[in-house]
Amino acid sequence: MEYRKNNRSQIAEKPRFRGIKIGLSLVLVLVLVLAIPVYGMFDTGTQQTPAVADNEPIDEGSTTIRVSLVGDVCFADGWGADVAHASGGSVAAAFSPDILAHMRSADICYANHEFAMSDRGEPLPKMYTFCASPAYAHYWNQLGVNLVSLANNHAYDYGEDAFLDTLSILKANGVRYVGGGLDLAEAMTPVCFTFGDYTIAFVAADRGQKGDEVRAQAAGENLPGVLFCFDDELFLAAVAEAREIADYVIALPHWGTEESVVLEPVQIELARKLIDAGADAVVGSHPHVLQTIEFYNGKLIAYSLGDFWFSGDTTQTLILDIEITDGKPIFRIIPALLHEQKVLSTPEISDDVFALMRQLSPDIEIDRNGYLAPR
Repeated sequence: MEYRKNNRSQIAEKPRFRGIKIGLSLVLVLVLVLAIPVYGMFDTGTQQTPAVADNEPIDEGSTTIRVSLVGDVCFADGWGADVAHASGGSVAAAFSPDILAHMRSADICYANHEFAMSDRGEPLPKMYTFCASPAYAHYWNQLGVNLVSLANNHAYDYGEDAFLDTLSILKANGVRYVGGGLDLAEAMTPVCFTFGDYTIAFVAADRGQKGDEVRAQAAGENLPGVLFCFDDELFLAAVAEAREIADYVIALPHWGTEESVVLEPVQIELARKLIDAGADAVVGSHPHVLQTIEFYNGKLIAYSLGDFWFSGDTTQTLILDIEITDGKPIFRIIPALLHEQKVLSTPEISDDVFALMRQLSPDIEIDRNGYLAPR
């Protein structure tokens, strides 16, 4: 993967006066003229760069790493991707071109993989089960997604064989996964991306199952499955491990109440524990709707990114960008609308999503371009 350069224009050269010999009677006049500030007196034909504060030096060698994160995605027949299925397997039929281009141009593009991918297995005895044909795996490549989370309540929907197939198919398509694996060690291991000497690590865990819902298999010493965080000890340990080996750590919990914008107290508690353990950002999924974004100790918490490409419902969604330049992150949301299995963007959609997120997130500022900052 390549860095993208942050190109800044050179500060325009200031006009200079040439000294000329003049008569003694003009010396005093010349001295006075030279004492007058000359910036902006002449049109040099070059646009000047605005002044830069002493603590913000212009660095022509600066690079930006962009991480783009989206919420729940499902390729199962009858759910999110039927438009693409019916269009010869092309995701372009289901996405606004600017959304697709933005995802593809990210250095790391992440999504929640909320389904099994296999031709084997039987559905677990639960209300909703999702399994997609391995033939659809190339959708991840078309979307530009190179990292997915398996720490959710649907990756194991068709049992162990289908789960193992999911792992193999993702590997074969060059898509990395986090929060699940062949055993507990793999499920806990941070997934790292390194750019030069800068490393970004991801860890993920699930606590989405509620009540008596059949759970995915918990990864064990010699047991494939997902990492759970009903007891948060292992998740916090994974974050602490990531902190030791990475410059920037993103924790990905699957949590909360479905179809509700109201946060569960455990979401707030766990998010802060994750940051205290070493996470630089916490980005959640599971509720299927957008939830609050806030900052804690200067670190970002996005409680739910909602559905991204999951169903035929109409719901507001977004891409969360973390843009890291010389180790310093800035955050931005790219609004979109999931409508009849298409992910769309228009100025009106942007206005509506910004309005919703300002309502849900009273403690942050969201500017007209979607950039986020604490109040």
